Amino acid sequence: MQPTGCHPQNRTFFQMTNKLEFQAVPQDDREIREHADPITAILARLHDDPAIADMVALRQSRPDLRDAAVKAEAHRSAYGWSASQDGVGALERIALLTIAGAHAMIVAIFPVESIDDVDAKVAMEPTRKWLESWQGTGDFLRGRIAQAAFSPGQLAVPRQPDVSDRESALYPWPVSGFDLEAEVASLPNREIYTPAQLPVLAAFAAEGLDMRAVLEKARDYFAAADRLFAEALRPSPSMHRTRLAAEGALIAGYLACAQIAVWPARRGTGDRDAKLAVQELINGRARTADPLHMQAAIRHGFTFTSIVSRGAPDLFFGVKLGEWVGNV
Repeated sequence: MQPTGCHPQNRTFFQMTNKLEFQAVPQDDREIREHADPITAILARLHDDPAIADMVALRQSRPDLRDAAVKAEAHRSAYGWSASQDGVGALERIALLTIAGAHAMIVAIFPVESIDDVDAKVAMEPTRKWLESWQGTGDFLRGRIAQAAFSPGQLAVPRQPDVSDRESALYPWPVSGFDLEAEVASLPNREIYTPAQLPVLAAFAAEGLDMRAVLEKARDYFAAADRLFAEALRPSPSMHRTRLAAEGALIAGYLACAQIAVWPARRGTGDRDAKLAVQELINGRARTADPLHMQAAIRHGFTFTSIVSRGAPDLFFGVKLGEWVGNV
């Protein structure tokens, strides 16, 4: 199938969605793919045989979750607009939504380290309007999972210094802070993909993800995390470092599962089996002490697939999952 949307008349698409610009425009295919696959960019640091130091470095890395939230929302908004445009190919739309899902998974999975991280997670939580629309269809569980996925956890959040304790709790006063919609609206007026790069974006979506290889990595990361968590309980001078390595391995495992969750299943491949295996793997993790937001993130990520696969039913198909363990 030839990638669509690479004709000159599609230049308008990039002009109208130019809010997607967050960094220098990629110059070659490799840079475009790295730009479009943020989870792979993170996991690439671990190489094929990661050392303890690599896992510690991943745990201590500080991805900009607010930036990831902006990118997720901008790509999602671009997908929503492009769905009504005849000049935008299905593969480009699939790429936009998959990239949005990957950034959202980064926001959900990484633990909070600062108030900025809390802002990013709260901004990605479903609004009352979204919850009401889901509940109107009888889908109460979807909102619960989304809220759990982006929960900032038990971090003590300082109160807003500009809100008086004497302010009416019932009055709809504006809360200052991170405004995701405003951040997306204020992005620089530049292009992220040029018309010449559009076929590469389509090819990125068509190529898909080697889900079986990613699945094996996820299993390795989880096994390493379990061993390291057990080792960290033994009194030693390296207890703290071992704990950090365990948490890094756990993050890596969930990021790998998130990739499989948000990518659509290609026809004629083992993608369907990989997705079912991820569900089984996460159901098994539900019986561990893994953070709830990480487990919920994978379940939330699977909702992307059902939307993405509709864009090109001749290339991708939906995967009917079994029952999730009721941990959310």
